[in-house]
Amino acid sequence: MEARSSARLAQFALSFGLTINTTGQSFLLVVLPPLGRSLGFSDIQTGGILSISALLLMASAPVWGYLSERIGRRPVLLTALAGAAIAAALFGLLVHLRLAASLSAALTLGLFICVRAAQSLASSGILPASQAYMADITIPAQRTSAMGILGAAMGLGAILGAALAWQIAPTSPGSAFAIVCGLAVAAFASVFFLAREPARVARETSVEARLPLARIAPLLLITVASISAYSVLQQVTALRLQDALGFTVEESIARGGAALMATAMAMIAVQLFVVRLLRWEPVRLLGVGAAIAAISLLICSLVDSYAAIFGTLVMLGVGLGLMLPGNLAFLSLSTGAGAQGKAAGVNVLAQGLGQAIGPLAGAALHRISPQVPFLTATALLVLCCAVAIFIWRASVCRKDPRSASLADGQSR
Repeated sequence: MEARSSARLAQFALSFGLTINTTGQSFLLVVLPPLGRSLGFSDIQTGGILSISALLLMASAPVWGYLSERIGRRPVLLTALAGAAIAAALFGLLVHLRLAASLSAALTLGLFICVRAAQSLASSGILPASQAYMADITIPAQRTSAMGILGAAMGLGAILGAALAWQIAPTSPGSAFAIVCGLAVAAFASVFFLAREPARVARETSVEARLPLARIAPLLLITVASISAYSVLQQVTALRLQDALGFTVEESIARGGAALMATAMAMIAVQLFVVRLLRWEPVRLLGVGAAIAAISLLICSLVDSYAAIFGTLVMLGVGLGLMLPGNLAFLSLSTGAGAQGKAAGVNVLAQGLGQAIGPLAGAALHRISPQVPFLTATALLVLCCAVAIFIWRASVCRKDPRSASLADGQSR
């Protein structure tokens, strides 16, 4: 009973930590493009800040995953949350000083790059360490639901970040960064006091411990393409409201944050309720979700009203809510028990690649037309549909027992 209670407290601490870390990341992604203009940054410079940091995250996440096997999960988690708190405080200070004309635009840009780079290097280990921690404290039969908890936590963080951008950042960006800092401190405390270092079994040296790169490569491609598409939208949604619909900076931050918050809410609702109700196998979730997302974005690129943009982005959330858990579940089932952490680290690397491509590509494509980034994101999701069909055909040819076992597990 005590062990079960300890595990639940640890799950809460991990979920809270991921929620707050994602809150800070989402808030920065939503608020920085329009706020950057007020600070004197060009759209390309703002996109560069986000893309460079994503590249650093991509490169360092596997290293943190390796270190979590050597020094433990807790040190990696605590380092990530400490970095999130310190970076939020520094961002708020820089914004305040720049808006007060105490710093030049060039100096502020350089300091923003440095702080964001340090934040990315420090916090990139939180996801692989959290997934590995969950694997340590759960049996295989509980693994899918445990990973779903982490996914929902990240979705909630995306909502909270967008809400901060919507409600507080338009009038007081410094206060919004202070709130993010306070939440990160609370998350650090929860992990410090509630998440003990888990016991870990010796890793297998057999085939089960090998990372099946050839088998999971299509799934990693889906990760890169889908995250790139979503990152494009996070970069350019507020800019499109400004440049295509004539919104002010404040209005674009508020309305863009509201739309992206609704998108994240749809993703969470689908992951928590619809996926369980449908009980589909992962590859079907992948294909149907990618199709819904691609159609939604195609319509979104053609409409010319805020209400239509808002509605199609909600439908995008529905599609991604089906697609992303399907991809993660199939990735886990395609990997042996001794390579789950390795697969998680490589998938985080793929996410980082998508987050690096998206903001810079979105800023560059937006200069051509506000609609072009949305069309490009649509093409990426069409690619995901094609890859899902390929995976489905391959799994049928192999009569893959892992997919069948997942479907049976969901139906019970």
